[in-house]
Amino acid sequence: MKDERPTPVVEDLEGTRQKLAAWFSQRKDTAVNVSDLNIPEATGMSNVTLLFDISWDENGQTLSEPCVGRLQPEIARPVFPAYDLSLQYRVMETLSEQTDIPAPQMRGLEMDRSVLGVPFYIMKKTEGRIPPDMPPYNMDGWMMHETSLQQRENLWNAGLDTMARFHQLDHQALGFDFMDQPKLGDTPLGQQLQYWQNYLEWAMEGRGHNICETALKWLWDNQPDTEITKLCWGDSRIGNLIFTEDCSTVAAVLDWEMAVLGNPLQDLAWYCYIDNTFADGLGLPRLEGLPSYEASVERWHQATGYSVDDYDYYTVFAGMRYGLILSRIMVAQLQEEEVQGNFACQLLDRTLNAVA
Repeated sequence: MKDERPTPVVEDLEGTRQKLAAWFSQRKDTAVNVSDLNIPEATGMSNVTLLFDISWDENGQTLSEPCVGRLQPEIARPVFPAYDLSLQYRVMETLSEQTDIPAPQMRGLEMDRSVLGVPFYIMKKTEGRIPPDMPPYNMDGWMMHETSLQQRENLWNAGLDTMARFHQLDHQALGFDFMDQPKLGDTPLGQQLQYWQNYLEWAMEGRGHNICETALKWLWDNQPDTEITKLCWGDSRIGNLIFTEDCSTVAAVLDWEMAVLGNPLQDLAWYCYIDNTFADGLGLPRLEGLPSYEASVERWHQATGYSVDDYDYYTVFAGMRYGLILSRIMVAQLQEEEVQGNFACQLLDRTLNAVA
């Protein structure tokens, strides 16, 4: 399982290169060459990423552009039961074209499986630096060895400020009302809780999950009385941001596969909680220079004007989601002892005990 790729199409890189060239040529109505096609080593289980360059002749000049492709995964035991590439594409395209949020510039969505065997989308590559997950940025990598304390503070706050601007967008005016899922519940939070209830049953394949089930019950029983509704990023963490070389600005906001309507406080809680999994979750010190979580909550509050009274609730919500996702990966990799023993679930257990 550990060596299984999320889709077999990438085993034939030359064939994929030729098919992509034909696809681009048809869209641009001119011959397009695809070169330097490769797959980043850090490609995870949730998708396959392709990096390549395209070039073509236009008005007597040869033009070129670096591109990134995202392919829908095709494995027997995926991380999520369904992947809506069209939703991800629509969110990024809308943000890029209609707002000041630095989303990637999209170049095409293909849902016809006859092209590469799986649906995919293409976007222009954004240059910059991405905080690493493998190993985590507080253990090794450029953030640890090539940045000053001030640059780390700037980077963290740039992500917070970009997220705060995003949370002030009018999702209805942008046409995202279609994301409402009344069949799952009467409120956005109720819909999400039901999604994760269903996810637990699917992901655990009948095993059950004491820690996450306890957290889910607490979340059901302690829902906030009133909430605002906004378009939420879903996977809001600095590892999904591309920063400029000097770490002062966000160049692009990535990975919208968990985008959902809900209280934007959930994005803030996820932003801080995922960082904490790399520190407290792994029994390691947090990277020096990053602002405290308390200061981060206050900064977001001041930037948005939104209440942060239910921050603890959404911290548990973040922990439940991450614990379930990591547990699903353990199930898929047949690591039974880690289904509830993994660091994310142990951190969730401590978090729930502290809040409850």
